[in-house]
Amino acid sequence: MIDPMTNRMRRRGWFMQSTDHRIRRFHVVGERASGTNYINRLLVKNTPLIPADGLAWKHGFPSMIAIPSDVCVFCIFRDVRDWVLSMHARPWHCSIAMQALDFSSFIRAEWETIIDRKRYFPQACQDTLIGAPLQADRNPATGDRFANIFALRRAKMSASLTYLSRGCSVYFVRYEALAKDPEAFLRDVKNSLDLTNHEPFRPITRRLGNRFKPAIQSRPETPRHLSQGDLRFALQQIDLSLEKRVGYLYETGL
Repeated sequence: MIDPMTNRMRRRGWFMQSTDHRIRRFHVVGERASGTNYINRLLVKNTPLIPADGLAWKHGFPSMIAIPSDVCVFCIFRDVRDWVLSMHARPWHCSIAMQALDFSSFIRAEWETIIDRKRYFPQACQDTLIGAPLQADRNPATGDRFANIFALRRAKMSASLTYLSRGCSVYFVRYEALAKDPEAFLRDVKNSLDLTNHEPFRPITRRLGNRFKPAIQSRPETPRHLSQGDLRFALQQIDLSLEKRVGYLYETGL
């Protein structure tokens, strides 16, 4: 029997678990290249909710000291095929060595990210931290680097699902469903959270996020699609049960 969350994520594209508390703020969680800027901007432009800035790094594991009762956490995911291509095209915070890898090598390499620029990490106020390992991308249980990008995805996806047990209001969202019908999503959010904003829909009309600046002069091109071999490797590496829980079903008979 399919659980309600899996069914809702597959059919609708989002699922909410709420508390009895009045929600006034929101916090977005999701891996890079998953639509975190998009959902953040959509909520800011179309709801009275206020971003809960400083709660935790949006691309990391749950690390906040507490989750205020007036905050709803929005966890967003993206189809692994589009996501991993985008991660190679814009390898945020990856080491110089990783940025130089072609796509097939990139997805098989041990995951290595660093504190690269102060503007992305205001807490890194000391120049001595530039180049230091990005601890938020390490295995929180062992401190080790992840074996590859898909091990990182498995761990962060699993960690995001723990918000179901953290006593907070939480939304899980598939980026593809959100981008296809943002108005339907916003109607659901407003109804679920009892928001009174009735202003006309304000769409997102421009590209969001910072422009990626490579640390090397030229980088290997990102393919338009995964090769059969790379797709097979990706599907062997991800956790299909976790992916199914958030609404993704992949053809594995390659």
